[in-house]
Amino acid sequence: MSRTPVRRFILPSGPLLSLALIGILILSALLYYRSVKIQRFLEPALAISQPRMKFSQNINSLLVKEFGTGQITGLRFRTGSILVEPSLLLTNIHPVKGAEPVILKKLARVFLTALNDPEVRDYISLILVGTRIPLHSHTEANKEMRAQMQERAGLILSSLFALEPRLENTYGGYFAATALTVEAGTKETGWIEFRIVPTERLHIEVLLRLGKYAQ
Repeated sequence: MSRTPVRRFILPSGPLLSLALIGILILSALLYYRSVKIQRFLEPALAISQPRMKFSQNINSLLVKEFGTGQITGLRFRTGSILVEPSLLLTNIHPVKGAEPVILKKLARVFLTALNDPEVRDYISLILVGTRIPLHSHTEANKEMRAQMQERAGLILSSLFALEPRLENTYGGYFAATALTVEAGTKETGWIEFRIVPTERLHIEVLLRLGKYAQ
């Protein structure tokens, strides 16, 4: 049996180098194509999120300045909302000694600083003080609970204005109090919510930024 030299099955270095270069070129083209597709997706996504992110960062920086970076029991910061456990503010619709001024004074300073800044104020339509209540199957029970919670929300807003009169005197039109209904089982049911409702300007800026990608 004749033996075939192994080197007969090995391509010369010249063709191997050419194939390697072709492979590199094809891989580079594929990676470039994918990066272009990703960039076309990321650019409009960033354009949409940037105004909201900037607004949220401004509010978050004010909250950190007042409350610090550590977690506070009974206090939750969400996008566009501040949730406070009722025991920190009220007990049987009466102030808890020491707790109410501390929490509300800090919140009052946050809202006053935000509204004093024209760049931040232009994006704030309303600061809603709401008491979160679960819906029940009984209509009458819902009406009674809603009335009680509406009164409680009004009391909290009045306390906020009493602690920082400039909020009411200068920016009273930016505030409202109401009872907010939530589905049964929702987390933080019964908590007090300070919800910052953005203006239409924020939505318009998002649309303007997105417009150039729709052309």
